[in-house]
Amino acid sequence: MHIDQCYKLLGLTSKATLEDVNKAYKALALQWHPDRIPRENVQQQLQAQEKLKEINHARDSLRHAIEQREVTSPAKHPTQNTNQNNRQYHRKYQPQQQATEYSSERHYRASQSSYQSYQSRQQTNKQTSYQADPRSTSQASTQKPDLSGVDLSGANLREKYLEGRNLSKANLSNADLTDAFLHRVNFQGANLQGANLFRANLFQANLQNADLRGANLIGADLSGADLSGANLSGAKVGFGEKIMVKLTSVNFKGATMPNGVIHS
Repeated sequence: MHIDQCYKLLGLTSKATLEDVNKAYKALALQWHPDRIPRENVQQQLQAQEKLKEINHARDSLRHAIEQREVTSPAKHPTQNTNQNNRQYHRKYQPQQQATEYSSERHYRASQSSYQSYQSRQQTNKQTSYQADPRSTSQASTQKPDLSGVDLSGANLREKYLEGRNLSKANLSNADLTDAFLHRVNFQGANLQGANLFRANLFQANLQNADLRGANLIGADLSGADLSGANLSGAKVGFGEKIMVKLTSVNFKGATMPNGVIHS
């Protein structure tokens, strides 16, 4: 698919930023996801699958094109170039920190410490990769950072795009993940106690042994997710007897359900 077709498919222009691409992709992916179409309608299911492949390809192509454009764009002054590289680094490797608001100074300081340690590791890895082979810089820049164990308690992560990220054993207690795009995110052993996952898309997410006590899951899509061993005591899943969470093909083996009963 030509790059112009990619822009057209996502409804964007050549001036689009990475943030624009992510927002457009999220909207289209939700619209064309096969799980939103009745399984008995085979023709529409196949059409949705093909459309989703095109959308994924367009997203990846545009991300690469925009990253290349930013890396190779000449700056008028060395200082400007340095600032541009710094902005690019923070945009790629610290998306959570830039867009996160913390509920208290204690949360802020804890998150700062965690990110500073993480940033130091990423910078060292990036420099080592560049010295070994300068051509590998563009490839390294597209890798998703490891966020395992990070402290994001009370963080504002509304509508964030975190597909495929590793957040195992992370502290996301009381975090706001409303409408977040969490396809295939690894939340194994993570603390999501009291987190707001209203309408979050958790398709095929790994939530093994995750702490979801008191979490708000109303409107969330957990299709294909692994919740084995998870603790959902007191989690909000609907109103009265009406369940308002999508639970297609979910693995609940050994999980503690909202009513306190352990699923066999």
